[in-house]
Amino acid sequence: MAKLKKERPSRRPSHPGEILKELWLDELGYSQSAFAELLVKASNGLAKKSTMQTKLNEVISGKRAMSADFAVLTSKVLKTNPKMWMNLQVQLDIWEAEERVA
Repeated sequence: MAKLKKERPSRRPSHPGEILKELWLDELGYSQSAFAELLVKASNGLAKKSTMQTKLNEVISGKRAMSADFAVLTSKVLKTNPKMWMNLQVQLDIWEAEERVA
């Protein structure tokens, strides 16, 4: 049986924040401020709006990785699966690690 060699993607995977902004926030018409408020509500008030706005902006701009906590809150708001967000982050992390090591 022949082994299939999986080739490494030639382009950098999209950051989860880029996908969050372009495919969700922009399409649904959410401002960052409005979405941050929804994240605060999803956290049952455990986070401050200013903190969520900062985190959201940093994730969207690619300055911060998508954390598991942020993936769960985002999924609660958008009714998605947190594993989807984490898989996007893992794919990016692996690609960047391979770039450094290669």
